[in-house]
Amino acid sequence: MSRNKDKYESNNPRRQQTFLTAEDIAAGKKTCWHGIEITGSVRNLSPTLWKFEHLTALFLNDNCLTRLPHQIGQLVNLRTLDLSANKLRSLPAELGELIQLRELLLNNNYLRVLPYELGKLFNLHVLGLHGNPLGKDVLSIYNEPNGTSKLLTYMLDNLSDLTMV
Repeated sequence: MSRNKDKYESNNPRRQQTFLTAEDIAAGKKTCWHGIEITGSVRNLSPTLWKFEHLTALFLNDNCLTRLPHQIGQLVNLRTLDLSANKLRSLPAELGELIQLRELLLNNNYLRVLPYELGKLFNLHVLGLHGNPLGKDVLSIYNEPNGTSKLLTYMLDNLSDLTMV
C-alpha cells in the first residue's frame, strides 16, 4: 500500500481511490468515488462517514468494531457492505433500510442473532455469516441450498409476525 496526498493505493487494484484535497473541497468539488475501505484495527467510526450517501461499497473488514451505529441506514445506495472480521455482537435494525444491498459480509464476528429487518433486503445475493455463533435455527436455514434466500424469507416472516402483535 502506498500513499501520497491525493491517492490511496490498496493492495487490491479494485480499491484504488483518489481523495479531494482541502483546496478541492473549498472550491466546491465533489467526490467521484463510490467506495471506501477502512481497515486496520479501527474501534470507532467517524460520524462523517454516514453523510456519504452516494457510496455503493463500504469495506469495514478487519477492524475491532464492537457495534455499528444505526446511522448505517442512511447509506441507502450501498450495494456491498463488508463487516467481516470485527467484534460485532449485534446489528442495528436499520440495516434493513439498505434495500439496494446485494452483498453483506458478516463473517467472523460474535453475532448470536440477526435483526429480522434483514428480511427486507430483497436484492441481497451474497450473505456471509461463517464464523459466528448464530442459533441453530438460523444456521440450519442458512446452510441449506439457496440458504440466503430462505433465511431472508424466514427473517421477513418473523418481522411480519412482530409487526402484527
